[in-house]
Amino acid sequence: MNQILAQAENQRVDAMKRKENNLACEKMQTEASQKREQALMKIKAESDEATRKREQLFMDHKLKRQKMLVDAQTALNQEKMKTDINKEIASLEAFERRELEFQQL
Repeated sequence: MNQILAQAENQRVDAMKRKENNLACEKMQTEASQKREQALMKIKAESDEATRKREQLFMDHKLKRQKMLVDAQTALNQEKMKTDINKEIASLEAFERRELEFQQL
């Protein structure tokens, strides 16, 4: 009878140890899973930040390019207006010279 009680006690102790081992394994797996998730979240955050910086650089470059094109177009328009004004002045001066020549005749 003592032998049966000892076996039962040993089985109970073994079952408790297995349960403790299972709980410890589950805890380790949960911690490992949380660490993996944290690492993935960190990687995602870094990736999102890199993407944001890349998009910002792209937009800055696009804005500078647009500004350069606008500045170039403005300069061309100014040169065209100067040329048109100079043509008009030359045309008026030529007209005035012809007018003077006609009056002198």
